[in-house]
Amino acid sequence: MRRHIIAVLAILTFLGAMGFWIWPPGPGYEQYKSACWHLWPVLAVLWLAYPDVQRIPTWGLILVPVVLIALIRWPKLILLAIPALLLLAILRRPLRRQM
Repeated sequence: MRRHIIAVLAILTFLGAMGFWIWPPGPGYEQYKSACWHLWPVLAVLWLAYPDVQRIPTWGLILVPVVLIALIRWPKLILLAIPALLLLAILRRPLRRQM
């Protein structure tokens, strides 16, 4: 049921973005147009990945926003994050083959 709600929200935000683009309501509504344009792809990706997201452990759901905030606050940390993610991806593949 939650996946259906995410799909409906993605469609509604896409339609809202298109509506703001076709019929701009005037000054002061640019933030809503921008929010719709940025939110609908995120919701669409979440809808596609929902079964995988359900399998993420609780500590992982807490860790992701913390890491994103740290990367936003200190952009130079991305130089450490990219190799760490690549290493994690490389190390994770052999573990799946053994199972």
